[in-house]
Amino acid sequence: MRKLFLHRLYSQRLFCRRHQKVTGHGIYAREAYSTFGGMDPHIPLLCCCDSCGTMFVAFSHEFVFCRRDCINRDYTKIYGYNRIAPGNWIYFEEAPKPGIVKSFFQGPDKEVVVVNYDGGPDKKIELPKVTIEHEEAPEGYRLLPAQSSYTLLGDYVYHAIRHQFGLAVGLVNDGEKDKIVVLLKDNTLVFITLPPLAQNLPNEKLGEIVRGKLSQVFPEHCGKVSVEVGQGIVYLKGTVKNYSIQRAMEGCVNGLPKVRGCVNFTRLQVSPFVTDSEIENGIYEFLESPGMHLFDYRVSVSGGKVQIQASCLENDRPKDLETRLGEIPGVRDLVCLVTELSDPMNIDLCKEIETDFSMNALLRNTFIRVSCNNKKFLLEGRVQSTFQKQLALLTLLKKTKTTAVENRLRLA
Repeated sequence: MRKLFLHRLYSQRLFCRRHQKVTGHGIYAREAYSTFGGMDPHIPLLCCCDSCGTMFVAFSHEFVFCRRDCINRDYTKIYGYNRIAPGNWIYFEEAPKPGIVKSFFQGPDKEVVVVNYDGGPDKKIELPKVTIEHEEAPEGYRLLPAQSSYTLLGDYVYHAIRHQFGLAVGLVNDGEKDKIVVLLKDNTLVFITLPPLAQNLPNEKLGEIVRGKLSQVFPEHCGKVSVEVGQGIVYLKGTVKNYSIQRAMEGCVNGLPKVRGCVNFTRLQVSPFVTDSEIENGIYEFLESPGMHLFDYRVSVSGGKVQIQASCLENDRPKDLETRLGEIPGVRDLVCLVTELSDPMNIDLCKEIETDFSMNALLRNTFIRVSCNNKKFLLEGRVQSTFQKQLALLTLLKKTKTTAVENRLRLA
C-alpha cells in the first residue's frame, strides 16, 4: 500500500500497535496536498511508523489540522492554563461540566469569571489571579472521557477523572471495541473506549450495506468493483468506465452512515491511445459549447490529469460541471477552480459584440465569446482560419476603442 501513497505531507507522533508506544510517523497522501490552513474531509492518509514501517489508514477529517472553524463548544478552556474571554467554554477542575463565559474581570490579585450553565442563572466565580507564561493549547482542550468520540488525532485533551493533560495519538481496535489512545503528561497511555454510537459496524455488516447501496445506485458498474471493509474503512477495487463514475462511487460510499472513509483503488478503463492533446481538445469543445457560460478559462492536461481555471457570472456555475468533464474520454483526475464574479465589467457591450460576430458572414462557422475582466477584453473560442482570428480582433478594437485585448481564439 505504501507504493500507492507517494507524497509525504508531514510527520506526527502517533501510537504504533507493533511497538505499543508512541513513535514518529510519516503522514502520506496519494496527491501532494498542503496541510496549511486545513484539508478537505474524506482524504485518505497513510500513517507509517518511521521505526518499523507499521501502517494504518486514517482520514483528513480525523486529524486536528482539518478543523476549519473552531466552535466554542468543541474546545473548552481550562482556568489557569488558558487565557479566558467572553464566549469561551470554560471548565474548572472538579466541576461537573463546562459552562460558557459571560464576562471576565481582572483585579490586582484575583479574577472574576461570570459563567452560565445551560441557560440557568449566571454564576460569579472569584479565583486567585494566575499568570500564564506558556499557553500550550490556545484554542482549548477536549474534555475526556466525555468528548472522546469528538477527539481528533493531535488534539490537546484534559482527562477530567485523572486530572491530567495529554494528547490524542491514535485510534485502535482491541478485537472487540474501538478506542482512542491518549498520551498523558506522565507518559501514561490511556485507551478510552468510544461510546456505542461512535463504534464502527462489524466488517461483514458494513460490507453488506455498501454493496447493497452500490448495486442500487450503480447497477451497470458495480459488477466490476469489489468492496473490502476494515474498521469502518471501505476499500474499492476493480475497474470503472470513467473518472466521473469513479468520483461518484467514492462520494456515494462517503455519504453512508457509519463509514469512516473510502479508499478508492479502482482503475479507469481508459484507452492508452488517448493523448493529452485529445483530452485537451475535448475539454475545449465542452467549454465552448453554446450552453456553457464559463469564460477566462485556462486548461492544463498532463498524463490525463486535468486542471481548469475559469470564471463565470454569479450563480451561473453549471452544477454538473465536474460530472460532465469527468466523462470526457481519457480524464484520470480533475481539479476545477471556478470563480463567480458578482459585478462583471462591460457585460452589455460584450454581449453586443458577440451578436455582431454571429451576424458577420465572414465569421461563419465560428464560436467566439467576449468577456471583460481587470479592464481587459478577452476573446475566446474557435475560428477556422488566421484571417477570422484577426478579423475578430479588429472588430473588437473598433467597437471598444481600446488596445487592452487578449486574443485566445483557437484555430480548429
